[in-house]
Amino acid sequence: MPLDPASFLQHAAPDEKTTVYTKAADGTVQEHPALLIAQTKHQKLFITLEKRRRYVTHTQVPGSNDVEIDFLQDYEEVEALMEDAGLDGIHDGEQGIVYHNLLFLLMNQ
Repeated sequence: MPLDPASFLQHAAPDEKTTVYTKAADGTVQEHPALLIAQTKHQKLFITLEKRRRYVTHTQVPGSNDVEIDFLQDYEEVEALMEDAGLDGIHDGEQGIVYHNLLFLLMNQ
């Protein structure tokens, strides 16, 4: 039985979720809950939960506290970040992580 995304989000750790805001053509702002699915030392990959999935990266700017946010349009970029997170992964999660949230998304399409 699939889990309800709202229930899953409610119980997800605060640092494993975010909200992505987009502006529609008519100027209205829409909120899209997103889960963290991969992380490397300087970058986090989130995926939104609506039917049209959006991939969003949060990248730490070297030597700064600033974070750049970007939508990924090319799935090859998503694949590369997932691979980096999995291949660079250290068991304690310090370097790269592929999150259990990905399993939730795969099982609850």
